[in-house]
Amino acid sequence: MCKVTPFLLALLISLGAGAQSVFTNSTNAALKMVIEDYPNHFSNIKGDRISTYEPAINYKSKVIIPGAVNCMLTEYKTYETFKWDCELFSSADFQKAKARFSDLYSEIHNTIIKLDGQKPVILNGQFETPEKDRKQTTIYFHFLPGTGIIQKLHVEMQLRSEEGVYKIILQVYEETPGGTFNMQTMV
Repeated sequence: MCKVTPFLLALLISLGAGAQSVFTNSTNAALKMVIEDYPNHFSNIKGDRISTYEPAINYKSKVIIPGAVNCMLTEYKTYETFKWDCELFSSADFQKAKARFSDLYSEIHNTIIKLDGQKPVILNGQFETPEKDRKQTTIYFHFLPGTGIIQKLHVEMQLRSEEGVYKIILQVYEETPGGTFNMQTMV
């Protein structure tokens, strides 16, 4: 009996640890932190000021996805809105970028978000397979259900080709007064 008990205890601990990794990963954990800070105007994730250009101010992000190239928060004074964006991957190899894009989608898709005072929502989006001859592939994630304050928030992931380098960008941004627009056009 005393030989079986330590074995069962070790087995239960290893199963518990394995089950945890199925439901959490560093990408969706960081994304959850960003989205959950939205009601605070991202004040808890805003780091030091990096640069100022009219009409925006860039800040370092306190939330960084491990392995990311760069993560920052931008405040747009004109619209009183914010954008968090993170360059997750960069490579001249399209096949590596395509595989990483698929992996990141799998990590983000179906992430459960719980804002204070709101019902939990699920982050959902339709996967689109990148093609080498296309300059950009974008996955638009949406919240299910899309009610309350969360309906003003947008999440998208892009695979962009910039001068022979493939970059994967994850963005979280607010809807501007009067409707949605592509945050990339503001920079």
